[in-house]
Amino acid sequence: MIMGISFGRGVLFHDRDVLACAEVKNGVIHVWAEEMTLKTILKLWYRIFFSFPWYYQLFHLVLVAYVVASLINPSWSFINPAWVAIYVAGFHFVFPRGLKKFHGAEHKVFSYGGKKSLDAIDKIARADIVNAGCSTNLVVWFFIGFLLTILFLPVEWSLACGAAALLGGMLGDRFLRKYCGFAYKLSAFFQRHVTTKEPDRLHLETAIRSYILFEHMRDRDRQAA
Repeated sequence: MIMGISFGRGVLFHDRDVLACAEVKNGVIHVWAEEMTLKTILKLWYRIFFSFPWYYQLFHLVLVAYVVASLINPSWSFINPAWVAIYVAGFHFVFPRGLKKFHGAEHKVFSYGGKKSLDAIDKIARADIVNAGCSTNLVVWFFIGFLLTILFLPVEWSLACGAAALLGGMLGDRFLRKYCGFAYKLSAFFQRHVTTKEPDRLHLETAIRSYILFEHMRDRDRQAA
């Protein structure tokens, strides 16, 4: 199964065996690929966490410090630190602008049914920006569980209900798509209007190069096997 991850400077595509990345540095697209190892996973998360604008980094550092301080001495907390987890769960809704464009480019590459190539970039640009398998689906399920319970349960219990709904959305995807289509329509709305933006040519080319490299690595491994 091919999965895509967008971050502030580029796009990753991976399966269980290989990861391919294309990222923009000083206006130039750089590509790299590695076999999937613990080191590669750490490299992936490093790319994700440290590609946000400085003000996101500062805000997140403040949040981490607040949670740690609240755990050390609960009397120092003025807002329940569980709300930080709610922010993390809803981070899709506050993606930086550049990340939204890379996210949109990733979705368009997935949506385009033809061979992914730079020659097809104009066709890919016209592809649907909504991806049926986007993680926004799980974010929607989390907030369904959370919002349905927050009015009559403590925030910690509502957080747990949101996590349970997210897990249900993950494990029961096929069943829920059949009987709870409203949630996926809501996810599609958020994808189209909130969690993505129409990508520029640079974002599209980055996503396409990442996918081409992923296909090359996957095909190479298959031939070697």
